[in-house]
Amino acid sequence: MSDYGSYTERDAFNEALCNLVEEYLQDKDAYPADTVLAINSKTMEIELGTQTDFVTNWETYPIQSLIRNNEDNSGKEADIDATHELASSYFFVR
Repeated sequence: MSDYGSYTERDAFNEALCNLVEEYLQDKDAYPADTVLAINSKTMEIELGTQTDFVTNWETYPIQSLIRNNEDNSGKEADIDATHELASSYFFVR
């Protein structure tokens, strides 16, 4: 991975993060309460699991930190600001 990424790479990674959060929200009862989103810093693979599921090269983030109420407060949605910030921390764009 080079020091800099492209906007396209960052935006695609952000979309993948959003999609995984939305996947969690669609069936959150199937996941444990302590679910985290994990990113492999070497391969850029993303997964959901618990903290103990991930070891070396995985950075974990509480799934709740990537979720917000929707505009009319009738449900939850992926927090696109939080996922964009996270994606930007992995893909430095100039």
